[in-house]
Order: sequence, then C-alpha cells, then structure tokens
Amino acid sequence: MSEKYLSVSDGEKCPVCENSTMKVTAREIKVPHFGQTLLYSSLCRNCGFRQSWQYPLEARSPHRYTLNVSDPSDLTSRVIKSNTASIKIPELGFSLESKMSSDPFITNVEGVLQRAKSATQTLNSWADSKEEKEKIKKLLLDIDRAIEGELPFTLIIEDPLGISTIQATNPKKLKIEEIS
Repeated sequence: MSEKYLSVSDGEKCPVCENSTMKVTAREIKVPHFGQTLLYSSLCRNCGFRQSWQYPLEARSPHRYTLNVSDPSDLTSRVIKSNTASIKIPELGFSLESKMSSDPFITNVEGVLQRAKSATQTLNSWADSKEEKEKIKKLLLDIDRAIEGELPFTLIIEDPLGISTIQATNPKKLKIEEIS
C-alpha cells in the first residue's frame, strides 16, 4: 500500500477535551480493492480521541450486485463495501444506506449479517413497546437462522462509484448489473 502525505496539522483544537493537542493528517493511499483513497485522520495527544474519514478518489461504472444466498457455503463469499455503497437484504427488511461518512469494509456475507444483527440489537434497546420488541425479537431469530444457513436470502449491493463488489464462492448465484 503506497501512500503520499498531503498535509499534517498539529495543535488543532480537540472537540472532546477542547485542548489544542489534536494532530490532523491528510494522505493519499492506494488501498487494495478500493483504489486511490484520500484518508483524513485525527488524534488528540491529550485525551486519545481519534477519528478518520475515507474518500474514494477513483470511480468506476455504477453497479448492482445481487447474490442469492441459499446454503452455508454462500456465507463465505467476500463482500467489499465502499462508503458510497448501500446494502439491502429484502427478506430481512435490512438496509444499510450509503453515506460519505460511513466506513468502508471488507468482510464476508456472514459478517454483513453480524452487522445487521448488531444494528438490530441496538434498535431493540431503543424499542418502546412490547409489540416493537417482539418484532425485533423475530427479526433477530431470522438473522440467526440466516447466519446458520437455514434461511435463504438475497444480498444486494449498489454502488454509484462502482468500487464495491461481491466475490461469490459460487459465481452462478451472482448477478451483476450496470446501473444508471
């Protein structure tokens, strides 16, 4: 991974402790699967607060990847998601919308389900009614069944910059479409 420092600023004000002990760095790096990326990072030497943002510098043609997951071996398919991509699992009602502030990641299909489970557990802690909690409980059971390979589902990734992809263990189950 090659990198080129674009700027370093030392002595910035920290948003947490409000001391002027924040170091902010901007650099361009080449990241496997993502290509050239602008990476901003900040670290407070006083309180340890850290934050980073990634912005893709390369664009490809917009694509939609649709993977039909129907057996446990499909759960090992690699998922490469940029911060511009959205992920949907219609059968579970799960959607992770794209935001420039969202983190890119590389995982497998099971890892995507684990992220869905974690987000659903967070929703459960916010649920007010017994009805909402029951609905979330059923969804968590469905996610667990999907993780165990017992519940078939469809994983859809759409990326307007075309950076994201699915590397399917069974390519016959993967549909790739160029989108506008």
